[in-house]
Amino acid sequence: MLHGSLSDPGTYETFLVHPVWTKALGWLRALPADIPTGKHEIIGEDMFASVMEYDTVPREAARFESHREHVDLQYAIAGTEGIDWCPRAELQADGPFADDVQFWLPPVTPVTTLESSPGRFSVFYPCDAHRPKVRIRSFQVRKLVIKVAIRLLT
Repeated sequence: MLHGSLSDPGTYETFLVHPVWTKALGWLRALPADIPTGKHEIIGEDMFASVMEYDTVPREAARFESHREHVDLQYAIAGTEGIDWCPRAELQADGPFADDVQFWLPPVTPVTTLESSPGRFSVFYPCDAHRPKVRIRSFQVRKLVIKVAIRLLT
């Protein structure tokens, strides 16, 4: 997991050694403020952004998830949400794996809460369980998730 600030390249410059992250972060830095909701291809199906809007919820109503085939780069365009993180290995599955998402039962161990707000981004690998949509201050969030196929990174 990586949590960084677009305005402080020092938080992610070592990441830019890989051209996939250079492309993803460059796309994010050039993001138009009025980007419409929906899917936006960056490198076809191997890297795309999903722009969405939703209401945040109390922590106990949000679900932990992880992915096998993609890495998530999450970025709040407007509003603020909490994203809880913990190692996937500490969790028990909550239902079957489907459509590249596995949901997880809440952990019994402490979690790390990241504040996702405009200017900050988080990257979650398959080993990272994350619980977005947690209400901190904002009830509504406009965000995007750049999905990067694992095969691009190997």
